[in-house]
Amino acid sequence: MDQPRLTYLLNNRTALDPLEIESIRHEVHVRTQAIERLQLELQNLESERAAWQSLLSPLRRNSIPPEILGEIFGYVVDSIKPRRSQVNLLCRVCKVWRDVALGIPSLWAQLDDIEVQNKLDVAKFHTWLSRAGNAGKVLSIEGQYWHPDHVCPFAASAVQELLSKGPCFNSLSLKCKSLECFTKLLRSTPNHGAPPFAASFNSLQSISLGFAHWPSSPDAWQLLDHLPPVTSLALDLPEPDYEHSDNPESPLPQSIFTANLTKLCIKSTWPVAWILDIAEVCINLESLVLEYGTGTTDEDVQIPSGEILLPKLRSLELREMSVYQESTHILRYLEVPSLKELQIVYYGYDQALLEELSHPEMEDFCADMLSLVSGSNAVTELHYLRLENLPIAAASLYDILSAFPSLRHLVLDNVQSDSSLFRYRDIGDEPPLFLDLEVLEMLYAPPSFDPKDICSFFNKKKRSLKQLVMTIALHPSPGEKYHGRILSRGGTDISISYIRPWYHV
Repeated sequence: MDQPRLTYLLNNRTALDPLEIESIRHEVHVRTQAIERLQLELQNLESERAAWQSLLSPLRRNSIPPEILGEIFGYVVDSIKPRRSQVNLLCRVCKVWRDVALGIPSLWAQLDDIEVQNKLDVAKFHTWLSRAGNAGKVLSIEGQYWHPDHVCPFAASAVQELLSKGPCFNSLSLKCKSLECFTKLLRSTPNHGAPPFAASFNSLQSISLGFAHWPSSPDAWQLLDHLPPVTSLALDLPEPDYEHSDNPESPLPQSIFTANLTKLCIKSTWPVAWILDIAEVCINLESLVLEYGTGTTDEDVQIPSGEILLPKLRSLELREMSVYQESTHILRYLEVPSLKELQIVYYGYDQALLEELSHPEMEDFCADMLSLVSGSNAVTELHYLRLENLPIAAASLYDILSAFPSLRHLVLDNVQSDSSLFRYRDIGDEPPLFLDLEVLEMLYAPPSFDPKDICSFFNKKKRSLKQLVMTIALHPSPGEKYHGRILSRGGTDISISYIRPWYHV
């Protein structure tokens, strides 16, 4: 069918005869096939173009400087564990990536989470660490028992050889069943009571020890008596044996806690009094992490009289606290005038039990927190505060937060309260709230925290808030709010997201 006939048929309403219908169907089929051929050719051309274009990527053209690529590699291996598996994966991508990775000593400086059962390939570890050059090296070894009757894996000659003949480490982490395992691993020289071999200890700045049972032999304590003067010490300790011990004092030798320590981490179920005895010796601490869970009962244990001054402490973290016990009472005995960061993390709670026990008021917790701002050595410049898994009334939370006007960064993670904290509070004789706050993170907040109240508070008060991050346990999302848009236009970076509550999953 020619073009004039097609034009004629399109411009009038005459009925088509059978021959014209058949001819039109043929023309439609021909053009459909032509379109399909062109579409296939277009797809092939686009695929070929993408393939050629990939050859011009910055990685293939080596346009990314090795030092930048190395920084990217560093972020990757630091964010995903175990590190060594990520390093191996990066080296298998291409030759360029492998060459770059081999030229970055920090990627090879850590051997973390090494599990020892029977056999250890020392030669492989030596090869790995040799690529670290002069970078500070970190070794983390955990002895694995599959049966109580098995021989301690730290007694293996390969493990001892790694520490005796291997490179010097900046940081050493050892975890095993008992402290006696460490004496097998770091056995003393023939002279009784001499310190362990020096190859692994001379350069140590950080030591982390963890064991599940107290030693049955007094000789096992000799290892701790001869620990090098490190600046960072972490201890994961077993529960005290109150029933079989006549000594109400800490079973650890005081010699391992010295004025050299600037960072101390203790994970235990110890009484507060024992923790305070340790802190009193470590007068130069700058960072203190305590994870003592429910072990805060001080029956038959004498609390030291007076407060303990830690003049250089800048960071204090209390983990795995219990809302059912006086877990934060330790704050009443510490004088930390230089404190800049405080984190208090509770391990969770049963909401039904809390309602029965009237815990939302948290009077003891408030008194513990406010004790930091009383006295001649009060905290004056707390910049970072994180509270997690905490049920507390808005009025009590206001009393705490208003006591720290220097706050710059506040994190409330699963804090069960409500947004009356932000309503009608900054008036009259009440102290102002969030004068210098720059970052507010409210993570897994209950629906009782209305973003409208929060955004309206910062809009009206002309605060210097730079970033607001909220995740609210509410599904579905109610949508964007007017007050949030106004605050965003004022220069605040806002991220508000709604997530499905855990009990609906």
